[in-house]
Amino acid sequence: MLYRHILAAYDGSEQARHALREAVRIADAGGGTKLTVLHVAPVPAGFAGDMLFTPAVSPEDELQRASKLLKEAEEAARGIVRFKAELAYGAPGPVILEYARAYGCDLIVLGSRGLGKLREMLLGSVSHHVVQHATVPVLIVKKAGRR
Repeated sequence: MLYRHILAAYDGSEQARHALREAVRIADAGGGTKLTVLHVAPVPAGFAGDMLFTPAVSPEDELQRASKLLKEAEEAARGIVRFKAELAYGAPGPVILEYARAYGCDLIVLGSRGLGKLREMLLGSVSHHVVQHATVPVLIVKKAGRR
């Protein structure tokens, strides 16, 4: 078994779907490898100095979306014996890293790009953050273009 515990970050984007398929493939080939899929939902509201930031969607809508995404992940990982889907709240990059550390994940798998280019430009890429700060191997999966 090459990896004992794989953490796959999943936000429902096309790149995340490709990353999830790759994580499932690796876990399936690992014979006993545990696969955890983690969806990180934004915190409902927050303060930065004197400014209050509120989400574009309601917490109820986000919870429904997260539930749908975790069901998608469960379906994609059907057949993986040691599987779990988790929901966390916060900034995706730090939350992914903290989860991997806390639960002894020895590989992190995520897509090269998530949902929304504007958010990536403003806040920085989650995959870039994870690669820069991870203490375990990180596999960034990019959908291959047409040839």
